[in-house]
Amino acid sequence: MNRTSARATSALGLLLLSALGCDIKAYCFSDCEDGSSVGGATNGGSGGEGAAAGSGGAFGGGFITGGSGGGMDCGDTEMSLENCGACGVPCAPAGAIPLCLAGECLVQACLEGQYDIDGLPQNGCEYACPVPVPGVELCDGVDNDCDSLIDSADPDLEVPDTLCNTTLGTPCENTLVVCNGQTGWSCEYPPEVETVSGFIRLTETLCDNLDGNCDGTADEWFTALGSVCTDLALGQCQDAGLVVCDPADPQKTTCDLSAPPLPGVAAAEACDGIDNDCDGLVDNGLLPSAFAMVPIPGGSGVLVDRYEASRPDAQTASAGLLESVACSNPNVLPWAAAGFEEAKAGCEARGPGFRVCSLDELEAACRGTADTDYPYGDAYVGMTCNGVDNAVGGVMPTGAEAACATAGAVFDASGNLAEWTSTQTNVAAIPNRIFALSGGSYLSPELGLACTIDLVPRAVETTLLPNIGFRCCKDP
Repeated sequence: MNRTSARATSALGLLLLSALGCDIKAYCFSDCEDGSSVGGATNGGSGGEGAAAGSGGAFGGGFITGGSGGGMDCGDTEMSLENCGACGVPCAPAGAIPLCLAGECLVQACLEGQYDIDGLPQNGCEYACPVPVPGVELCDGVDNDCDSLIDSADPDLEVPDTLCNTTLGTPCENTLVVCNGQTGWSCEYPPEVETVSGFIRLTETLCDNLDGNCDGTADEWFTALGSVCTDLALGQCQDAGLVVCDPADPQKTTCDLSAPPLPGVAAAEACDGIDNDCDGLVDNGLLPSAFAMVPIPGGSGVLVDRYEASRPDAQTASAGLLESVACSNPNVLPWAAAGFEEAKAGCEARGPGFRVCSLDELEAACRGTADTDYPYGDAYVGMTCNGVDNAVGGVMPTGAEAACATAGAVFDASGNLAEWTSTQTNVAAIPNRIFALSGGSYLSPELGLACTIDLVPRAVETTLLPNIGFRCCKDP
């Protein structure tokens, strides 16, 4: 019997009872004056007398209204959306098109904009996506692909691989690409990387031995790094080092003076092309003791250089360039190819009393206290001094031939370089004067190497030859 036919039968029954004079209050549905009932009409009874469910229903005593008692059948509970699985159990999952199948309430499909994320039919399509059409997940603070996961929480989010500098071998290799929601992507660079407003600086501002702009070179904008630097001292007192990053101020460089050698200390000025007394001047105020000299035998106190004159900066393998003063130093190449005026200026630059030696003075110095024909004796020995027979073929450092010396230790008075003297052999004025030469050179044979030569060699004062040099004398 369906719900419509039941209602019709009840109406017919009431009419019959009324016609027979029966009291119909027992079937009162509401606002009845007499609250008594027969067979539990008002509250539905306990369902034992053909009434509705034990707890009543939409209707009172004895009418089937879908209770749990032994009353009327509510219909198909296998597929009914109103009674899915049991009477009175609707199938209406939220945000979904429902489906009752075999008494189980299921989600047939989600409504537009709704998504079933957890797969549980009990709560239906529980997620309302904020975008109308799902797409690729973006970094924008929105669930673009409608999976309830936003930005970095969504494994589907693709991190851009060209947004940030991640160059290997630089501080940037540990850079993190970070999604910041509505503001988009950003590069989280390590603290060693120099940035401004999130972008790497084109030029480094910090001198820190790090590649702050990740271009493969550290501190390249500090161009002085590694160059030689000095402190403010002068002469040989000055210390030298290398330009390094300043540990006290990473925006500056400093001169690191910690590496050897240590600076020198102030000393008496020597004739060596060095500011020995640290006053900022080289070879100035030289004392007579700065020059290696000895008395000339029988020379009334006149001093003569022990060594052929040399330039202040001369070395064993270099004749030097400085010509401020003529020095008398051992084991350096002598001052060759000098004209007479150049020799004269070099000697006089030493100070008062210094001059170019005369021919007689150099002959006396060569003969020594033993008054021999050669510095080493009367007999010629071709290999003792630097003459043509020695076959050296060029100038040697001063004093290199140790045996070519007088008893008073005047070296190279024979051979090596022929030496200008102040003895003029003609009557002429500058620049046509001719001066005698003493001692012979590396080009001279036996007779040309004797201390006293009958036919004295000579040269015009402007002569510049690689085998002509000089030495100085000093008046007492």
